[in-house]
Amino acid sequence: MQPDENLQLHFDLLSHRALLSCGGRDYLLPDCYPTKEMAQIAAQKFAWETLGLKDRAGECAQASDLPVWLR
Repeated sequence: MQPDENLQLHFDLLSHRALLSCGGRDYLLPDCYPTKEMAQIAAQKFAWETLGLKDRAGECAQASDLPVWLR
């Protein structure tokens, strides 16, 4: 994974919505999540499948290996 592709998760405790920042772009995750941990798992899957990090994350074998910074 490139240094400019750091995954940052912004979780709102009131609305239970999550915003994923990756490579200078922001993505609003489609669901509401009861906890920030569940939002983190969803963000990892979203980045892995939708953003195509499975093809670019050399040292990560699966979605749960992606480092996500919680904000």
